[in-house]
Amino acid sequence: MSSIRPIREYDPPMHMCALGRLFAQIDAQLSPAWQVFPKIGVITDGATVRTPDLVIVAADIDREAPSVEAARVALAIEIISPESASVDTDVKPYEYADARIPYFWLVDPVPPVTVTAYSLADTDYEESQRGEGIFVVSEPVPLRIDLAALAR
Repeated sequence: MSSIRPIREYDPPMHMCALGRLFAQIDAQLSPAWQVFPKIGVITDGATVRTPDLVIVAADIDREAPSVEAARVALAIEIISPESASVDTDVKPYEYADARIPYFWLVDPVPPVTVTAYSLADTDYEESQRGEGIFVVSEPVPLRIDLAALAR
């Protein structure tokens, strides 16, 4: 199994602040049936592991395993980073769609912070919602995200 990792060894502070704050907001709203994980390996096909910034999975996954199968992921979230913008926006969405991850968010952390939500339609993602400020979704789980707080 191959693992695709970015060349850089760190994410810039703006990216990490947005990641931490988004994780906290999601984690505080999830029912016990769900779990959010940052930077966990997701097996997108038999030989490739991607590491989304955040994933929401059913809480009954094996917490000892180093990665999760894409079939267990309800939502993959990527926060655009200048060093990996083309991979985040052009490569990963196609891989996640091919892996049948039902929902995908692309977060732009540059103020005003925006998110574009996609849902799987057949074999490709379709944009289902875009927002800034307060972002509210009902699927795959109900969430209310204060996007402006990700940049503070």
